Amino acid sequence: MVIGIAALVFVVIMTVTLGGWWVWQSAERVRRRLGQAGYEPEETQLLKAQATASPLDVVAGRSSLVAQLTALAQQAGSRQGAGDLLLLLAVFAGVGAAVGGWRTGSAGGAFLAGIVSGFLPVIYFLHKRQRRLQRFQERFADAVDMISRSMRAGNALTSSIQLVGEEMADPIGQEFRQVSEEIRLGLDPTEALGGLKTRVPSEDVAFFCTAVNIQRLAGGNLAEILDRLSDVIRKRFELLSHARVLSSQQRYAAIFVGLSPVVFSILFYFISPGYFDPLIESPSAPMLVGGGLLMQIIGFAVIWRMARIKV
Repeated sequence: MVIGIAALVFVVIMTVTLGGWWVWQSAERVRRRLGQAGYEPEETQLLKAQATASPLDVVAGRSSLVAQLTALAQQAGSRQGAGDLLLLLAVFAGVGAAVGGWRTGSAGGAFLAGIVSGFLPVIYFLHKRQRRLQRFQERFADAVDMISRSMRAGNALTSSIQLVGEEMADPIGQEFRQVSEEIRLGLDPTEALGGLKTRVPSEDVAFFCTAVNIQRLAGGNLAEILDRLSDVIRKRFELLSHARVLSSQQRYAAIFVGLSPVVFSILFYFISPGYFDPLIESPSAPMLVGGGLLMQIIGFAVIWRMARIKV
């Protein structure tokens, strides 16, 4: 009964916190739109992003760990600043630590709960990045074909990139619009494409950027190169999709192997509340539990690594 109440309190606190953060973000977006007084070009928005950065964003931007977290959020499609991300992590960690300390009554439990809760946004961004990258790869060959056809029709490379940004749906349209606006602001196309490779960590995107950069330096028929590249990307995607289907059993096996101890532990605790008391009261409990968790993590990592097939 106590665990159920604690879980309910935790869910309520997290819901209120996330709801308040979502309402604040929605109001902030509305204020930004109202402050634009009509249409505002995207290049002006890019210039304002640096000028309106908060002091927390400036301080957080100097940390390499925060830079990696910001890059992860950008790859997941989020455009929040480093300060907002740190605030989100701090809120999750603080709520988790408060609930953990209240439930366990010890500083160690509060610290462990705070770490676990602080990692929840990171796990969310990892999942969202994976889904976004998969959607990008599904339509990237079509984007390369559109650039090739546009160049055959007599358009320049920058105009072709802008066309992809305007005509294709997100996330491809969003990324190519940003590349187009960066080039319009005076950034070198090589650097703009380098930013695209950073935001979309895909081998197909790396091939595309490399082909464009080589053509700009050495010359050649870029439209023909992109035609061949799009064909290669489609074949790689088909082969990778087939490999994912064949390895789906191993991936689900790794998930079930990783989750089964936690699920059964919770189930046994509710069925028989005193089932784990002898283990908890034993002096060897930290070593036994730690060793079991370590072997569980190693087994999950081995099975998951075997299921990952690179093409």
